[in-house]
Amino acid sequence: MPDTEVIKQLFDKKILRIIEVFVKHRGKQFYLRELSRESGVSPATTYRILRKLVQSGFVEEIVLSKFKVYQLIINDKTKGLVKLLRDEINALDIFVKVMKDVEGIDTVILHGKKTSSTANLLLIGSEAAAARIQEVVSEIKEKYSFTIDFLILSQLQFNQMTKLGVYAGEKKTLWSKEQQKQLQD
Repeated sequence: MPDTEVIKQLFDKKILRIIEVFVKHRGKQFYLRELSRESGVSPATTYRILRKLVQSGFVEEIVLSKFKVYQLIINDKTKGLVKLLRDEINALDIFVKVMKDVEGIDTVILHGKKTSSTANLLLIGSEAAAARIQEVVSEIKEKYSFTIDFLILSQLQFNQMTKLGVYAGEKKTLWSKEQQKQLQD
């Protein structure tokens, strides 16, 4: 069971929904009602939860004239929480897992370095899979705030472009049908 599922079972769902809003929009300041609306938690409950989060050192309360805004504090304590809730490590793994079942995709290659929020992928296979791939990429972007930029190439195109030096640099094969077949044999 992923860490996020364990956390969701152990903690109050309303608290987690509010924290997830802060995590999804890191660096953004929220008015109480805005946070309430975004999280789907009543304003009174949002206020009580914010009191706890401010006292615990997770959220900062900023007074602007006669208004208050709230923002996630970025420190060691919250970085660990952000990492758990965003599933940054697993977003790319989830994409690869789905690609294993997409007809027409033979290989998934990470081109360059993965960052905490993006990855560039070369997909070897058929253009016919493009609509399904775009759908998966959009779902991952929305759910994990992780951007996957991809290019679909045939094996011949990839080989020729690699020979020309177009795809020079660091490449890592994340999955291929050929490797999977070798493991099964």
